[in-house]
Amino acid sequence: MSTFDLFFTPRSVAVIGASQDLASISGQPIAHLKAKGYAGQVLPVNPRYDEVAGYRCYPDVASLPVTPDVAVIAVGAKRVPEALSALGHKGCRFAVILSSGFAEAGEQGAAAQRALTAIARSFGMQVIGPNCQGYMNISEGIHVGFGAPYGLSYPKGHLSLTSQSGAFGNSIVMLASQEGIGFRHYVSTGNESVTTSLDFMEAMIDDPETRVIAGYVEGFQDARRLLGIGRRALAAGKPMLIWKVGTSEAGARAAASHTANLGGSMALYRAAFRQSGIIEVNDVGDLADCAKALLPGRVPKGNRLAVVTISGGAGIAMADGAALGGLVLPELAATTVSALREVLPSFAAVANPLDVTASLLTDASLLRVTLERLADDPNVDMIGLALAAASGALARELADEIVRIRDERGIPVLVAWNADPATVQAAYDILDSAGIPRYQSPVRCARGASALWAFAEARGRVAQVMDESPLQLTAAPMRELLRASRTDLTEFEAKKVLAAYGIEVTQEALAGDAEQASRIALAMQRPVVMKIQSADIPHKTEAGGVRVGVQGSAQVKAAFEEILGNARAYAPRARLDGVLVQEMVCGGTELILGINNDPLFGPAVMVGFGGIFAEVMKDVSFRLAPITRSEAQAMLRELRSFPILDGARGRPKADVQAVVDTLMRLSAMAVDLADELQEFDINPLFVLQQGEGVRAGDALAKPIAVEVGTAARHLPDGEALVYP
Repeated sequence: MSTFDLFFTPRSVAVIGASQDLASISGQPIAHLKAKGYAGQVLPVNPRYDEVAGYRCYPDVASLPVTPDVAVIAVGAKRVPEALSALGHKGCRFAVILSSGFAEAGEQGAAAQRALTAIARSFGMQVIGPNCQGYMNISEGIHVGFGAPYGLSYPKGHLSLTSQSGAFGNSIVMLASQEGIGFRHYVSTGNESVTTSLDFMEAMIDDPETRVIAGYVEGFQDARRLLGIGRRALAAGKPMLIWKVGTSEAGARAAASHTANLGGSMALYRAAFRQSGIIEVNDVGDLADCAKALLPGRVPKGNRLAVVTISGGAGIAMADGAALGGLVLPELAATTVSALREVLPSFAAVANPLDVTASLLTDASLLRVTLERLADDPNVDMIGLALAAASGALARELADEIVRIRDERGIPVLVAWNADPATVQAAYDILDSAGIPRYQSPVRCARGASALWAFAEARGRVAQVMDESPLQLTAAPMRELLRASRTDLTEFEAKKVLAAYGIEVTQEALAGDAEQASRIALAMQRPVVMKIQSADIPHKTEAGGVRVGVQGSAQVKAAFEEILGNARAYAPRARLDGVLVQEMVCGGTELILGINNDPLFGPAVMVGFGGIFAEVMKDVSFRLAPITRSEAQAMLRELRSFPILDGARGRPKADVQAVVDTLMRLSAMAVDLADELQEFDINPLFVLQQGEGVRAGDALAKPIAVEVGTAARHLPDGEALVYP
C-alpha cells in the first residue's frame, strides 16, 4: 500500500483555515486528532491565531517548519486553489479538501473543480475531495475529518471501506461496527477531483492488513478500471463488496446531483461485477453479513450447504435464503444418515435441513457428533447452524464444539444465534474471537454462506477466463465507412459491417426499381422480405416500409411500389436508398444482440431474447468487451429463457454454439470499432436448429459521429428527394 502509507499514517497533519472553535468544521479535525492521542505533529494554519488547541498556529503554508504529510483544507471554496497551490509548492503529497461548492454545485463549481484538478496534477499531488468529510485509520486511531463519528471509537479489524458520500459513509462505519465488523481504514472520497475510490481500492489490495475491501458507490468516472482492479483483488484472495446506489431512475438522478458523478448504466456495473468477481450488496446489514463470512478467509469447495437447527422453522427459513443465494441443500450420504440416526432422538428428522430438536439444549455431545458427521460427509461443503435462543450453562460448550469442529475439519461453519446476549455473551465471545461468522437470523446466515460461495465460484470462473484468449478481428474498411458516415447506417450497410467480421447475415440485395427487385427475388427461389432502406427512416415498420412473405414477380413489383409510396408519405424529405430484398427465414428462435459503447465503461455486448422478452421481461445479459468463449456461454445460460434454446418441452435444440461464435465476433467487432461505433443492434438474430447456424435478420449501426438519441439526417426544405 506504498502509495498511501503516509496518508494513513502521517507524521504530520496541517489544517489550513484552522479555527479555535473546535466545534466548527475547521476546528474539528484538530479536536479529533488531539482527542485520539495523535502522536505526530499537528500544524494549524491561520493568520488570525498564534495557537489553536495548544498547538502553535502558523500564518501561512510557506511558514510551516516542515512539509506536512497530509494537509486538510477547510476554507471557503474561492480560497481553496490558493491553498492547494501553496501546498504544492511546499511539497505536500496529500491534500484532503473538506470545502464544498464545487462540481456538486453546478457548472460554475464544476469549472472551479477542474481548476483544482489541474493544480494538483501540476504538482503530482493526491487530492481527496473536495466535498468530503475526511478519513480514518481505525486500526491506529488516526481520525482526520469532521463530524461526530470522527470522535467515536470503532472495533479494529480487517475491512477497509471507501465511500463517495461523507455523512452516509460515516453511518456505514457506525452501523457495521454495531454488527460486529472491525475496520482497518475508512476514507470519504467526495467529488473525486483527483484521487478516486478505485485508487484506494487498488492500494488496499496491497495492504497486508486489509482482508476485505468494500465501497459505497454512486458512480465511477474511471469505471473501466473496475474490471482490472476487481480481478486483481480476486487473485489476491481479497473479496470486494460494492454497494452501488442509483440503480433506479430516481436514484440515478440523485446520484448525479449529489457528487457530480455519472451513474452510468447499472447493467454495465453488474456486468463488471460479474466479470471481476465483485459481490454486490444493497444495505449496511447486507454488507455486514457478507463481510462476517468473508473476513475469516475460509473458502468452501462448493455450494452445498448442510443446515442444522433445533427448530424446523429456522431450517426452512435458512433453506429459502440459501436458494436465493445460489446454494443447494444436498441429500446427505447414506453413511451420514445412518450414523446420525444412532445418536439422535428417534423423532429427529434426519435429512437436510437437519432438525436435531430441543434435545441439543440438554446434551452438547449431540452437536459434536452431528457436526463431525456432516463435516465428514462428501456431499457437504459448508454448515449453517441455527441455535435459536439456546443459552445458559450449555451455551459455552456448544460454542467450544463449533470452534473445535471448524478447526479440526477445516469446513466453514456459520451460526445463527439470537439468544439474549446477557445470558450467552461468553459463548458469543468464543465464536467471535475464533472468527466464526455469527448472525441474528437464519436468513442472514444463509446470505453469509452465499457470499462465501460467490467468492469461491468467482475465483474459479475468472481464473478460467484469464486463461482464455478473446477473439481478435480487424476490418479497416469498416472503420473508414463509419468515420465517413454522418447518419445511422441503413440495414444494408450495417449488414456489410457484420459480414466483414464473419457474422452470418441473410441473403439479400438492394433493388433500385421494381424490375430489379423482381430479378433478385426470383434468383432466391423462395418467399422474400422487402424493406425500405433509408437512414432517415430507422423504424421501417412504422413507415409501412416492410412486407413479409412476398413471392412471385407480380407481388414483388407491387410490394416495391407500395413500400416506396408509403415511405414518401411517411417522410417526404427522406433520402431513399432503395428497397432491400432478402430471404425470408422461417422457424428458429429470435434473439437480440447488441453493442453499447459506454462513455464510462467502453464497449459492451448484450444478448437477450427478442420481442417482448427483451422489451418487457428484460431477459438480457451484458458483458464488457472483449469476452472469451466461456463468458459468451455464460451470457446465454444466465438468460431466464435459455431452456427455449436448449430444447425445453420437446423443442428442437437451437444452434447455441453458433450464437456463442456470433457473440465472440460481435465482441471483437466492438473492440475493433471502439473509436467509431456508438451502438449496434442485431434484431432479430434468427437461431436455427443445431448445426444450421444463425442469420442476422436486421441490423442498425450508429456511428460515434452521429449524436446519440437523434434521428438520421433530414434534408433541408426544398431539396429534391434522391432516389437511385
